[in-house]
Amino acid sequence: MAKALVIYGSTTGNTEELSKSIASGLKDGGAEVVIKNVTDADVSELTDYDIIVLGCSTWGIGELQDDFIDFYEKLENISLSGKKAAVFGPGDSGMYPDSFCTAVDLIEERIKEIGVQIVVESFKVDGDIEPEMDNAKKWGLRIAESI
Repeated sequence: MAKALVIYGSTTGNTEELSKSIASGLKDGGAEVVIKNVTDADVSELTDYDIIVLGCSTWGIGELQDDFIDFYEKLENISLSGKKAAVFGPGDSGMYPDSFCTAVDLIEERIKEIGVQIVVESFKVDGDIEPEMDNAKKWGLRIAESI
């Protein structure tokens, strides 16, 4: 059974709720899943998992969610060569069309730099997350099926 780690940074609760649906999809796909708030996670534990799923909302004009910044910076100092991962996050294209879900793109770039293989296209949610909860679960299942 593949071991999956879902790490999220959430200020308003949207990314946390999405992570729960994604974890449900991963479980449906046969993965053993651990979900952690980024404030309780350490980059050194990423090596213990077969699949890493990172979730972060975008704030302001393309900025990472505050809790995720330190974790993101520490990613630079670890090698995850051969690990598999996927990235997700909510954003708002109406208010910030030029920086919609930039945090997702930043994280994806960073983990590619340290050797991670992206297994599915990033999952970006625009605005209200409620209509996307089923899609989040399906996305999690696709990740599990890719391992």
